[in-house]
Amino acid sequence: MTVELVQDKTRPPMDGKPQWKQVYVPSWDSTTRWLWRLAKTHVLAHDACYHQLVSHWLRTHCVTKPYIIASNRQLSVMHPIYRLLHPHFRYTIEINALARESLINVDGMIENSFSPGKYPLELCAVAYDLEWRFDHQALPADLISR
Repeated sequence: MTVELVQDKTRPPMDGKPQWKQVYVPSWDSTTRWLWRLAKTHVLAHDACYHQLVSHWLRTHCVTKPYIIASNRQLSVMHPIYRLLHPHFRYTIEINALARESLINVDGMIENSFSPGKYPLELCAVAYDLEWRFDHQALPADLISR
């Protein structure tokens, strides 16, 4: 990608402010090199926050909880599917509870290490509500949507 193409891109206007036309690109002079590194670090920090809150917490830990509860309620301990899934589900609910206590709570690791603001758990709840529904992820609906 050439510099001319990158500089033609703009961000959309937000809150009545005009478009911001400056895009940081790699360079060799010292000032723009450090601006590029700072911009890259900023993006990587937000990407890591998104990964921890949405990709890992929501799409791994929160999504499996309904399946754990359903399998514990509906399947016999002798059922082959229960026996297959039990080692994977064994400590997940405990891990989720510990994560809510120390990682995604107020003044937790996610809030102090990344920058999702003051309310990472509320952010997770909104993203979970918008992106994932149990009835759409269930087997018949999931196969039809594919």
